[in-house]
Amino acid sequence: MRRSAMLLFFPLLLGGCATSDHGWTGSGAEPFNQAMADCKGRTAALGGKPERRFAIDTCMAGKGWTPPDR
Repeated sequence: MRRSAMLLFFPLLLGGCATSDHGWTGSGAEPFNQAMADCKGRTAALGGKPERRFAIDTCMAGKGWTPPDR
C-alpha cells in the first residue's frame, strides 16, 4: 500500500514545478514567455551590460522563476 501511494504522489510532486527550455524553474510562476518578455522590456535601457542579466534575473524572481545555474 505504501509503495502505491508513493507512485501516485511522486508525479504530483514533480508536476508542481514548471521548467522552461532554458533551465529556469518556477513553482506557481506566471508563464515563462510572458514573464521573460516583460522583464526584457523593463530592462531594455541597460542594453547588453552585465547589469541587465542581474536585472532580468531579479525581475524573473519576482514573477516566481529561479534562474539556471550559470
